[in-house]
Amino acid sequence: MPKLEPKQIQKELEQGLLWPVYWIYGSEEMKSRELLKKIRKTVHGGNSFSLPFSLNEEILQGTEISGDTILDAAQSYTLDGGIRLVIVRDGHAVSEVEKTSELFGPSRPCGELHSVCVFLSKDLDGRKKFSKQLLEKAAVVPCEQVLENEREGWVKYLAEGKKLQLTPVLIFQLSSLEPWSLDIVAQELEKFSIASSAGIVESEIASQVLSRGVGADEKSENFVEAFFQKDLKRALILTESFAAQPEEALPLLGLMGWNLRHLALFLSEKEKGVRSLKLNPYLSEKLARWSKQWSLKQVLKTQVHLQEVDYSIKQTFQDPRGLWSNFLMAVGM
Repeated sequence: MPKLEPKQIQKELEQGLLWPVYWIYGSEEMKSRELLKKIRKTVHGGNSFSLPFSLNEEILQGTEISGDTILDAAQSYTLDGGIRLVIVRDGHAVSEVEKTSELFGPSRPCGELHSVCVFLSKDLDGRKKFSKQLLEKAAVVPCEQVLENEREGWVKYLAEGKKLQLTPVLIFQLSSLEPWSLDIVAQELEKFSIASSAGIVESEIASQVLSRGVGADEKSENFVEAFFQKDLKRALILTESFAAQPEEALPLLGLMGWNLRHLALFLSEKEKGVRSLKLNPYLSEKLARWSKQWSLKQVLKTQVHLQEVDYSIKQTFQDPRGLWSNFLMAVGM
């Protein structure tokens, strides 16, 4: 059986169907948490627990147990005839985990199961025989990092959950955060919610609420616009305000790299006469405007120069103002 998407599992749970064994893996912890919450609610007959208050639930640490421990926990008697729920954290670290294969089986109505075992793992090693058995006879659910072209949709989804209305600019900024995860976006949306209720206007939110990620600082935005419009004079003036301040310059490098990468993809598709990039209107308009000033060859060359600036700022003692000035001249502005 192929890997199952979280949406497929959620649909099964809504129908009252459960798998005896779930293997949930990946770096996107929010997806894993939400899926476990829904499994737990179905197992407990509609009641959801933030802590294992149910006597029929047990949480095990994979780094400290073997497959035999999991079998014993899953096969233990229940006190009220309910379903035994066993949650195994760090499932990839369980020793002799292959012994748990006797728990495998197809999805079935809740009333037909004695136990449900949920492994929470950082990965799935496809080279192992046990992993192949999992894929054939258990529910394997990837909760991997959200792709860049899917970020905007997730930002909107999380904002709707908090009943927040975001402008295209703020959606773009939240989609551009680095590092990026659903948890980070949720934290920023919480700040946005607090700031909005406090009467802070949007321009202040852009610089205060999104202080964690690139794109939040107005000086950075002004420099990026001047750079991609090839306004050398304005760009040189703006470098004076951040070049000697690593806490501003380093996030700006990330923002520059992100925009260059998308501009390269935009120009590549423009040359080929295709359009597969999924962009929000704000970013699409900006890339279309910038593309009039750039060729794909120039963008690729600039990416190399930007990497050199990044290395020099972090690894050498060169004058940062000189580095930025040389960079602007090198890319042919």
